Amino acid sequence: MKTHVLFLLLAAAVSGCIPMEDDLIGGPSRTETGRDGQTPAPGRPTDVPKPSAATDTILYYTAVRYPASYDWQRDTAYGNSTFELLLCRNNTTLLTLPSGPQAPFCPDPDRHHILNGHLYTERMLGSETLIGRDGEELFRIEGREFLVGLLEEGDDLLTLSRPASGHGFSYRRNGKTLLTRLEGTPYGNLTDPSYGPSGALYRDNGQAVFFFRSGYVNHVVHYLVRDGDEIPLDNILPTANILDIKLHGSSIFTLSPSFFKHLMYEGRVWPEESGYSITGRFSDGKGGYIQGLLPVASWTTLIPLCTGDFAYLYHSPEATYAVKEGPDGSVRWFTPEEEFRSEAPCYLFSAACATLAGRRFVIALNPKNIHEPPRILNGDRVLDTGLYGYVSRVALEINLPN
Repeated sequence: MKTHVLFLLLAAAVSGCIPMEDDLIGGPSRTETGRDGQTPAPGRPTDVPKPSAATDTILYYTAVRYPASYDWQRDTAYGNSTFELLLCRNNTTLLTLPSGPQAPFCPDPDRHHILNGHLYTERMLGSETLIGRDGEELFRIEGREFLVGLLEEGDDLLTLSRPASGHGFSYRRNGKTLLTRLEGTPYGNLTDPSYGPSGALYRDNGQAVFFFRSGYVNHVVHYLVRDGDEIPLDNILPTANILDIKLHGSSIFTLSPSFFKHLMYEGRVWPEESGYSITGRFSDGKGGYIQGLLPVASWTTLIPLCTGDFAYLYHSPEATYAVKEGPDGSVRWFTPEEEFRSEAPCYLFSAACATLAGRRFVIALNPKNIHEPPRILNGDRVLDTGLYGYVSRVALEINLPN
């Protein structure tokens, strides 16, 4: 098998540009175009969703509701307190799941997942991990693990998980192991916005895929796993520091810290119809950081979103947002043109508390005042949940026109 690879591996100095092979997508090599920064966009990926064409956008969210007498913020009875896990669609509650000793879910926000309108959950119980869907247990995994990838395949469920302590990962179908490694780290997870709702495990050209790296320091080997087959990527140097790697339309997009004149500390690749954009945390050249975007039209022009060393970044072909906590405890979100903030101090549990589809931006605001219910900003509308507890995840389901 021949893997077409498009490297975004460019040295900080222009003279260090790495040429691409003639048969790779993207036209001329970077040695022909990189010196003036005008590199043609690569060919169109075939499996990139098009949220901008949506005619109907459905909001889903999960929430945890506690009895009014319990101080869930102090949570002194963690693990023993009663609660209800909710799955809601727009203004309708679809599921109300009461907690229980054998329930396949827990109140932890990072263990609630929304995929194709279903609520998937995970819970470590003793020496096992329970995986559930819509409140029903699907299967149990030996060992205490957490999910980083989740993919439906007909009636089957593919999972990618890592041990809660130690190294390695396991790739399974309906709980039965397809591939396991005692050492290795997958790229992506279920809260990284650039990887979508299925996390590190996703589909390309109809095949289930994920990437992982194995080894240490200057002896790292990268692998593509495609429909269970492990493929070493020999054309990635063992000394390369790879920030992100994705497969779209059978082409591999790989990102390193030095990209044109920009020095990145963190970065993600976002494939689009006409190429790909890059978001990340960049050096401002003065000892600080810029959270910003390198758009598909011009990788040499950094579009700032906000400053600081932390923010969650969301991107679509139509819009880009950064979300972070402010020094006053508020949650703030930024576009290239504007800054917004919550009216009161709020929690920012994870990147899963916001999402972006086309120009529709959604963010869950969980007030630190325990007596105030969570609110969800859905575009230009506000949804008051009215619940005593918190929203743990939001998702948008896009219905494309026929």
